[in-house]
Amino acid sequence: MSDSAADFPTPKAVSPRISEPAPGGGPCPRPPNRTVHWAKVIWGTMGLLVLVVAAYWPLGYAGFIWDDSGWLTHNRFVHHWTGLTTIWLHPTASPQYYPLVFTAFLLQYKLWGANALAYHVVNILLQLVNGLLLWRILGKLGLKSAWLIAAIFAIHPVQVETVGWVVEQKSLLSALFYFAAVLAWMRFAGLRRAPIETAAGTPGDNPVVDPRSSFQPPHEHAGLPRDRGWSWYALASLFYLFALLAKTDACTLPAVLLLLLWWKRGRLEDRDVNPMLAWFGLGLGMAIVTVIMEHTQSGARGAVFHFSWMQRLLIAGKDLWFYPWKLIWPHPLLEVYPRWRISALGGLHGRFAAAGWQWLFPITAFAVPVALLLLHRRIGRGPFTAVAFYGLTISPVLGFISFYTMRYTFVADHYQYLACIGLIALVVEGFRFLVSGCGWGAGGAHQSGDPPRREPESGNWKRSLAVGLGTVIVVVLAAQSWRQSWVYRPPIHVWTHVLKYDPTSYPALEHVGVYECNHGHLKVGMAFLNRSFRLSKGADPIIASNLGDIYYKVEHRYAAAVGFYRQALEMDPDMIATIIRLVNCYERLGHWNQAFSDLARGLHEFPRSAALHFAFGNALAAQHAYAEAVFQYHQVLRYEPDHTKALYNLALTLEKLDRRGEALRYFGRAVRVSPQFALGHFEYGKCLLLQGQPAAAAKQFRIVIRFWPNHAAPYRALARALNAIGRRTQAAAALARAAQLHQPTPSATTPPRPFTALKRGTSVAAPRGIRQGVGIHRKHRGAPR
Repeated sequence: MSDSAADFPTPKAVSPRISEPAPGGGPCPRPPNRTVHWAKVIWGTMGLLVLVVAAYWPLGYAGFIWDDSGWLTHNRFVHHWTGLTTIWLHPTASPQYYPLVFTAFLLQYKLWGANALAYHVVNILLQLVNGLLLWRILGKLGLKSAWLIAAIFAIHPVQVETVGWVVEQKSLLSALFYFAAVLAWMRFAGLRRAPIETAAGTPGDNPVVDPRSSFQPPHEHAGLPRDRGWSWYALASLFYLFALLAKTDACTLPAVLLLLLWWKRGRLEDRDVNPMLAWFGLGLGMAIVTVIMEHTQSGARGAVFHFSWMQRLLIAGKDLWFYPWKLIWPHPLLEVYPRWRISALGGLHGRFAAAGWQWLFPITAFAVPVALLLLHRRIGRGPFTAVAFYGLTISPVLGFISFYTMRYTFVADHYQYLACIGLIALVVEGFRFLVSGCGWGAGGAHQSGDPPRREPESGNWKRSLAVGLGTVIVVVLAAQSWRQSWVYRPPIHVWTHVLKYDPTSYPALEHVGVYECNHGHLKVGMAFLNRSFRLSKGADPIIASNLGDIYYKVEHRYAAAVGFYRQALEMDPDMIATIIRLVNCYERLGHWNQAFSDLARGLHEFPRSAALHFAFGNALAAQHAYAEAVFQYHQVLRYEPDHTKALYNLALTLEKLDRRGEALRYFGRAVRVSPQFALGHFEYGKCLLLQGQPAAAAKQFRIVIRFWPNHAAPYRALARALNAIGRRTQAAAALARAAQLHQPTPSATTPPRPFTALKRGTSVAAPRGIRQGVGIHRKHRGAPR
């Protein structure tokens, strides 16, 4: 059935050619010109490209910040292809189960390594693509200000955090598939740009339904054709799954799609809801996984997360008003906003009366959508749809469910990355309505059956005013985004910028302190860290762990470091890296029983942790328990087959046990995994020489010389290998070169301390405490002895 006005009776004559709204607004007297249409598409795309590149250009000079190291630069799973198995099949190996993001990081790492510029360029391009997809979606939904809404979304200053933070590629990727799922679902549901008119001539977006007649216009059923394209549903479902695997905040998409159907058609039917049931189940399942991961992996537990439901309601109310204010007045924009004092938020007991005014936040946040819903017959469904979209999309981060960053803040700019679309559309379309007098949606506000109204002469200057004002807004926002992007160069400026507006931000003080200590300003850095520790009231395990790192790595005060590491683990027992550093401190202090006890306890909790197995293996080797160390190194390779250091240490340990044939195999694997591992090539060559393979050993020593051209050790080893194969002239030249250098192998590249205790081929029995620790672990894992 056609959507033309000629297909249904009208009280006045209507030209049958008037069936589609013009791209610029209002019905057109003739079919749209395809050349003009594509020209607008090209110019609109070029406009978005210029705006996005201009707004985020300074990010090309930015680096890695915050947890970029844990997710990317120091994450072995994204450095080797074998990490794909761990990424997809072992959720607890990562901070969050976002396998699509880690897969994208792995592909990018293989292309350009740890080059920060490349990751920022990818983020900028993803933001551009997301802006274009949003423009397409809004155009199909019939919003005449689609391009302006998409442009503001793409370059608004609140988006700088998402684009400038490499880890937030998860939000950009999730949004990409989110928008793709919406487009595919719109094809499945049959939503297309069509006139949306209101009864009784009121401005709005309700399809025309005359209550005095049983007649319904044909486009009332245009949203859902009887012959659906289920292939589009399958494609949309796949995109939705990808969006969830990038970031589970996309779990609200099914509710959003039903909201869009209600907006376009005014009602929902069983055939609307039934296809969404599977999506609701999928989203709920992924959300549960994320909540569990936040609790177990990220450490969102403990007294600092104990809020009553009344407190959580107050937090959500303040959140709901915080984000619109930042859209209206995006200054200052901080990486970490101050955390509101929970004790001042009141509750059912105690301070309820004293803080009663703060209940205005949740009450008004609830009252606004209710009022818009009650008024939808008068003002249209559009305003409620925009506000409901904002509320649904922002709901996962309103604080009803604890997540780690609630330890120090309740809000962040990147939380409203998608949710801000509803508020932007509300303001832009509302302004367009005030200027043009048209309703919400694709069509105007003229009554069904009436001939299209010609815009009065005054409409020309109104349109010019709207275009001019929109241009000014876009330019101002782009300029502010450009300015905000400079905050990320250099990365430490992110935190000094926070301290400029919030000197009591203990996460910012912590980052500045670590930066100063790493750059040799120990006294200044410790002052920042101690102040951060005091402001956090000793309740942040990261700060305690960082203080332990300074005492351990810089000042070598191992007993003091142990105290801070213990405090950190009491708050968050799942900090595997802290467990390992604590064990290292015990080793330095000679407290081996305590070290093995902590390692055994950690492996009992995290039996698949390659890092803990590796630390256990090193500790066993240091105590000459080589057989037990071999077992631990094999466990490391079980979970991370390309763990270079584990391969290397296993080979060295096998040499200690006089199992050089096996050692050769693991040395070979180590240098194949990491061809630039000079020390691995050196030890591999020495083992080959001892096994009677001087030609292969000479090849390895030549590789070492490329990395260590100014050190004598590889030249002397090469001379021995060349002598063994009868090339005495070349061997003499190598020895002469070694005599000129007389420089030992750098300390940074010497074998680990545990392997210098005994001569080759010697071993001792494992101490009883060590055997018990290994036995406990084997019993727990059921691993072969």
